[in-house]
Amino acid sequence: MIRTWKAALSVATLALLAACGGDDDDPAGTSTGTGGTTAYSVLLTQDFRAETGGWTGESSDYTAATAPTDVVFELRDIYRINNVENAAYKDTKAYYVSGTNRSDDLLLYVKKQVTGLVANTEYTFTVASLNLLSNAPSGCAGAGGAPGESVHVIAAASATEPKAVTTNGETRLNIDRGNQATAGAASVVLGDIANGLQCQGDRKYASKLIRGGTGVKVKTDGEGKAWVLLGIDSGFEGTTSIYLQNVTMTFVPVTTTAT
Repeated sequence: MIRTWKAALSVATLALLAACGGDDDDPAGTSTGTGGTTAYSVLLTQDFRAETGGWTGESSDYTAATAPTDVVFELRDIYRINNVENAAYKDTKAYYVSGTNRSDDLLLYVKKQVTGLVANTEYTFTVASLNLLSNAPSGCAGAGGAPGESVHVIAAASATEPKAVTTNGETRLNIDRGNQATAGAASVVLGDIANGLQCQGDRKYASKLIRGGTGVKVKTDGEGKAWVLLGIDSGFEGTTSIYLQNVTMTFVPVTTTAT
């Protein structure tokens, strides 16, 4: 059984999942969950053109003195992005994520709880594709780091809800997502937000497609739930703003018996 957040999968998509793991008799790479329930690969998509789909935003990695004061997470119309009407984006929105890095280490992230997986079962979580709009040009220098190449796109998965927790005056994420270009036990680094435009003139938003190649293992809780996170981890000491357009993710069961 394949589940999505938006629509049923086509035969072509099923073929894609087959290529991701297993032979013809086991097209999705199955495993046995608690109580003998069989786990199948799951493809999840979120299109931010009309709604946030339950994704919520938070920030982390700062002290009280360096906490950002301008963080924004909201659905915005992108028809007049770059102050020019773009017919391709007519009646289209995207999830705007923005904030100024005052700590030289600001993490901005959106998260959502995934349901309908098999309980107490280990999956490999992978971001197949992420489409976003970025106004960070390539090859630019900036305070602390480049506005494009020093802002890293990460993804994470955990049975525990990712939260920003303050301890001894420092606010950090409660799961191991690594730091900037270094992945953690619960995360992968997908790339950066450099948009390929030249470093000159006014900064303009451009589309960027990010494809994840490496997955991270996550074990679901007793109700078959897991949390997923998409974030930008900044070493650039300035304001970073992106628009999330859509994301496609997969959960492929590890071919072992869950305990």
